[in-house]
Amino acid sequence: MTDIAPRQQPVSEQVLAQAELNQHITNQAQAVAPEIATVEIHSHHFEMYAGNQLIAYITYDNAEFITQRWVVMVRGIEQFRHNTIARCLRYVEWHHKDGSLPTPLPAPIEYPEVPRVAEISFHDQELIVDGELIASIEYDHDNYQDLYWRVLVNNVEIYRNTTPARCHSYVKQAYQQGMLPVQEPFEEEEFSLLHPAPSSENRIMVHIFNECQKYGLDILDDGIYHNDLKVGQVGCTNGNWWVILGCSGKAQYSNSVFDAVRALVPVSESGDAELDDCEHLLDLPFEMLTAQDWQRLLEYEPVPELIAA
Repeated sequence: MTDIAPRQQPVSEQVLAQAELNQHITNQAQAVAPEIATVEIHSHHFEMYAGNQLIAYITYDNAEFITQRWVVMVRGIEQFRHNTIARCLRYVEWHHKDGSLPTPLPAPIEYPEVPRVAEISFHDQELIVDGELIASIEYDHDNYQDLYWRVLVNNVEIYRNTTPARCHSYVKQAYQQGMLPVQEPFEEEEFSLLHPAPSSENRIMVHIFNECQKYGLDILDDGIYHNDLKVGQVGCTNGNWWVILGCSGKAQYSNSVFDAVRALVPVSESGDAELDDCEHLLDLPFEMLTAQDWQRLLEYEPVPELIAA
């Protein structure tokens, strides 16, 4: 007996039209709210993107007496906080899809690259795009209702908040939206370190020169020297500081120009500098301390005279 295949029922025009409409709505939704990607800056800082647009910044709050430590920020303004980062991630996803997540206007047609953060010292940071300075962030010891951190463009304060992370959020999103003042080119110093350089390279060399001076190191064409002996090289690429020890030729990541140059200082001559560094760290608020700072303090042994005082 021959099996007879069931006859396929014709699809009505209404069903086809509804399917096309559903597909169109899906495509539009994906165009309006593209898939969200999370980028880990480090274990306590995350950026969330929709396409190339930075839509939110998530950071960990180290302040005392806080239970909900994970914070969602948009342009430096707190939107939500919770005791788990997962809830913060879901908060951003939900509110971005329903259009209720704050977005600065006007929105550009194409979003530029987000600035990178380069740590110059304990209390000085720079935000950089393609090697060019966009804005500076510095710690202000004067108390303005605990708003110790401030953003500078052309040495003019444009924003102030309680943590550097909030300043990062503000600068990065304001820059993407074209709402950040334009930083004027860096002016070359009278010393050009043997050869003139483009403004961004010269700015980096100025930072290196200043740190080398603290330790009596000399900068020559092929590297950094101590008592006519080459101890290595220091540089910055795309906002990331690196150091090459001796003639190894192998670059190692460094948190800041401060750490990079100090890695080249002979141990016998770095003791006093290390002591000064730790004494300085003891005076800083907890939120300013990095993981390396905490490690220095754990290894720090106070001078007996200081304890007695």
